[in-house]
Amino acid sequence: MMILQTGGNLYKMSNETNEKKPYIHRDKVNYKTPPSDTFCIIPWLHLHHWPNGNVYQCCITSNKNIMGNLKDTTMKEIWNGDYMKQLRLDLLAGKKHQSCTKCFEQEDNNIRSFRKNANWTFDHHLHDKAELTNKDGSVDEMQLHYWDMRFSNLCNMKCRMCGGHLSSMWHEDEKKLYSKTAEKQAIVNVKDHSQEDLKKLIDEQIPYVEEVYFAGGEPLIMDEHYYILEKLIEHGRSDVKLRYNTNLLKLRYKKWNTTELWSKFSFVQVMASIDDLHHRAEYVRKGTRFDAIERNIDELLQYQDVVQLNMSPTIQLLTVYNLPEYIDWMLAKGLHHERLHLGNVLTGPDWYHMNTMPDDLKKRVDEKLWNHHSTLTGDVADRIEWFYKSVNSYLWTEPPRHRKKGIHRDFLRLTKRLDEIRGEDFLKTFPELKDHYYRTDLE
Repeated sequence: MMILQTGGNLYKMSNETNEKKPYIHRDKVNYKTPPSDTFCIIPWLHLHHWPNGNVYQCCITSNKNIMGNLKDTTMKEIWNGDYMKQLRLDLLAGKKHQSCTKCFEQEDNNIRSFRKNANWTFDHHLHDKAELTNKDGSVDEMQLHYWDMRFSNLCNMKCRMCGGHLSSMWHEDEKKLYSKTAEKQAIVNVKDHSQEDLKKLIDEQIPYVEEVYFAGGEPLIMDEHYYILEKLIEHGRSDVKLRYNTNLLKLRYKKWNTTELWSKFSFVQVMASIDDLHHRAEYVRKGTRFDAIERNIDELLQYQDVVQLNMSPTIQLLTVYNLPEYIDWMLAKGLHHERLHLGNVLTGPDWYHMNTMPDDLKKRVDEKLWNHHSTLTGDVADRIEWFYKSVNSYLWTEPPRHRKKGIHRDFLRLTKRLDEIRGEDFLKTFPELKDHYYRTDLE
């Protein structure tokens, strides 16, 4: 019998039936304690780059916290640059580094953060990585055990909360909105910016990699994604854990059948960025064809011996009210309640944060969520209660008072203009939000 880690749980897989059953626990046996309360293992085993060449310590930090750009430096130089060295020293000393704000904010709102998940997943490195750190914060050997490389902004959707940096589909809309664009051309690929050959770096790091996270753009329509899978297979690294954030619109691309490639790996976790249902989903993530996504959900639910399918909606102004319908629909599809991940709460752009609603609307959302919870039972009720408490915490946080009027002005301006550009209608799609749209309490 093999045991697979799946998020915060383990699953026992019977060799005879390939049936995954929950193995109830919340903590690893012999889990190692981090060296400080603020410690995060990520700066000892990971670097993260964007399509435009900007390099960060991880995908959770603000895009303002740039450590360098691959146009004029290399990953190895950034690995022991001043930023990374000070970050490691602060985390070892128990200091809250400013670039780690989002994780600590999530923890304050009862959401399990990327930091805590990383420490849990890679706890077998806790004992040696800290010891291998030099007094100045440098680490002599770069071993990237965790990969999250954003090669391209190539995407088949243009989500309301996104932009041209991470979606090629946004390019024309940005020109109409702002008379300028985030990028000079629609499709941005890091190979056009980087002075080093990142495929060579991948080849060098294959002996060390333990987990690869693919996100976008849309990773399932990127050649680089398939290059990595084929290289891992070529080197016999089927033990590497594959994790995805995908809009799930395409499971087949060019010559590749994604599910066939996935079948060669021992662990594949798909976090599907599907935020709502039917026409509402198509408004939030323009380019969605909900009928096609539903077929792909049905397909992956039939191959749970190959792929662990999870739903990871972005909780925000446009989606929070419909959460009960979303949850019920997914459960009716046959998705196990442990595969619902409702902790991805949007904080920016701020005009889509759910805390910008007027208080009366917040109360209606609150009431609807807890009325829905009262219809649930057992383990399902326990899991959804935990998420609803986190949503409630974010819902009632206060946006900056001096910005309230400006935030709503930005929301109205962008909503009206995008509706015009895309031929959509906010009020017809989200009639329950009319009190937010027409609010007068900020005058």
